[in-house]
Amino acid sequence: MPEIPPALGELLAEVDALVGAWADAVMLASSDPAVDVLAMTDAGLLAVTEALAGLSKRVDALTVRCAAGLSRRSPSEAGNDGLARRLGHSTPAGLIATMKGGRYSEAVKLIAVAEATEPRAAFTGERLPPRFAHVAAGVAAGRLAVEAAAVITSFLTRVSVRASADDLAWSESLLVERAPVVGVDGLNRLIKHLEARLDPDGVRPREDELHGQRGLKIWEDSAGMINLRGRFDPVTGAPIKVAVESLVGAELHRARDARPRFGGAAAGGGADAGDAGVVDGDGPALGVDPELAVDPELAVDPALGGDAAHAVDAAFAEQRTIDQMNADALADIARFAISAGGAELPALGFAAVVARIDHDALLTGRGHATIDGIDQPVSATTARQMAASAGIIPMVCGGEGEALDLGRSKRLFTRAQRLALAERDGGCAHPGCRRPIAHTQAHHIRWWKRHRGPTDLDNGVLLCAFHHGLLHRNGWDIEVRGNRAWFIPPPHVDPEQRPRAGNRSPHLELLRVPSDATAASSSHAAAYAA
Repeated sequence: MPEIPPALGELLAEVDALVGAWADAVMLASSDPAVDVLAMTDAGLLAVTEALAGLSKRVDALTVRCAAGLSRRSPSEAGNDGLARRLGHSTPAGLIATMKGGRYSEAVKLIAVAEATEPRAAFTGERLPPRFAHVAAGVAAGRLAVEAAAVITSFLTRVSVRASADDLAWSESLLVERAPVVGVDGLNRLIKHLEARLDPDGVRPREDELHGQRGLKIWEDSAGMINLRGRFDPVTGAPIKVAVESLVGAELHRARDARPRFGGAAAGGGADAGDAGVVDGDGPALGVDPELAVDPELAVDPALGGDAAHAVDAAFAEQRTIDQMNADALADIARFAISAGGAELPALGFAAVVARIDHDALLTGRGHATIDGIDQPVSATTARQMAASAGIIPMVCGGEGEALDLGRSKRLFTRAQRLALAERDGGCAHPGCRRPIAHTQAHHIRWWKRHRGPTDLDNGVLLCAFHHGLLHRNGWDIEVRGNRAWFIPPPHVDPEQRPRAGNRSPHLELLRVPSDATAASSSHAAAYAA
């Protein structure tokens, strides 16, 4: 047997980890992958999938290096003597796409990552580090997927002509650190905010470009259906988005709370309902995930009769899809707008477009602002104009605001408290969840009724309904430390109960830690590492 090349040592270690996880997960003699998987326990299947993911990233890391070699041996100046052309391909990307049996665009991304993370040679022949050393280290270590690396290197290349070297290095380090947690979609969201920060003068031109691309088409097709197809810039689209989401959220709340239970009255109804009928959330202003049929605090409380006593009668379930509810909400808004005596839509009374802007940017007019539920930043000038519009709340970060900690004087979080929680969590705080602010509720970490938890910010967290129920059912704990929610798993999920860092608003993720606070924060980060 040939000697194992040292360069493949880490890959073979991942293979060994996969073999071990597979052997531990299969209770019977291994025969066929499909049969083996059916015989695995939940824990075994998770371990095998995690091992496969690690192996896949190691393979990708080696593929990146080989792609760099193929690209280096197929330079355009070599003409037909280049390796790719000798094999009948006009570009190295075409050769790689054929070999992998994938898309040409994916091969182009692979080569772009390879060239951005390949060690360079100086004119003197000295070996220099890669152009993006943090990305290269993340890919080589199997922490960073190629797709995420492509997003990061593309962004850094784009802004390199306008940003300082220090800002580029800091941005690269941040994105590489957060990529395994937030994924590619979360990276794109962070990058939009980063680009606004690194290139504040470019926010308004990008905004004007988007505004010029807005449009809405309405037509009737041959079946008699009225079709709408539109694209809206952030300022134009934000009121539409928040109004529709608020109405749909109210419908979901109403459908859930009105559904009769087997052997009982509707939730929140009847003389005996008492406190049990109050949802431990922030009311109809925000949406709720339809996957959760009942309030999880009620569903797991033995004093209330357990799950069986609160089973939902399927005959009363909401039958519409979310898309259908969106269409109905838009129709309701239109009816209300054109009818002087139209029916009131109370949910819209809770809806508001929230524009967030730093105090300095508000004063100087230079910088950017963000709109809740919209990823694309807008200019400070536009935010100042929006502040004069009805239904828009300007949140000036750093200024004095309303007193938010209300103790136990109220069960439901106030509007100002929900805004402050949105400022901190940026949507569902559960690690890796992508649900926006409009799909979350403000929940008590220590429950209002069972634990007599106060209604204040230190005891509040934004969660989508699905993760709220999941955490309660599985026995997770949540702590708020360092202006971030930390999720502590139960022993059956993680015997060491290591805290996991929750999501935060993108602009909080982008805050630099002062140099004199680095030492103090490092010990805290060690104790609360994701």
